[in-house]
Amino acid sequence: MRRKDLDKSLIREYVTEALLQLLEKKDYDEISVREIAERAGVHRATFYRHFRSKEDILRCCFVEILKGAEGDRELLHKDFASFIQHVFQALYDKKEQILLLNRAHLTGLLMDVLKDYFGFEDDAENDSEKSVDLDRSPVSILIEQYRSAYRIGGIYSCLLFWFSHDMKETPEEMARIAAAM
Repeated sequence: MRRKDLDKSLIREYVTEALLQLLEKKDYDEISVREIAERAGVHRATFYRHFRSKEDILRCCFVEILKGAEGDRELLHKDFASFIQHVFQALYDKKEQILLLNRAHLTGLLMDVLKDYFGFEDDAENDSEKSVDLDRSPVSILIEQYRSAYRIGGIYSCLLFWFSHDMKETPEEMARIAAAM
């Protein structure tokens, strides 16, 4: 059944759900865009108007999950445990999807999504274009970038370890673990 006149968010939802359903039965590499589009009830051209690739669906899926974690950005620097708990909770709320993606070895794209979520900039050219912070030296800015990269990498590794243990710990326990590091 073809679905027509749907808004962008519904199409993305249907396509994402179609990919997840197919992943329950097949390996990721064996799934074609045609199969995803058919299962979602959209034309292939519609698929390509909304996604560039199958990987783009996964990235979108992780972004949508982390939208549920949006909280007070000030907590990131003031109360990291409270801030990160929202991330763990959002992932936990989609536990079946996350564990399916982990079993299929598709959580690699989560690192890029985490970088975006935490507002991490690793592009040196962009740094020179930003307004200059006169209160901070270039060295202190670089140290802060490395600190952020280190923290994001640590969170990502903790998430992978958590996923590999079927997310048995609660989001609260995971937040305490992450904040203790």
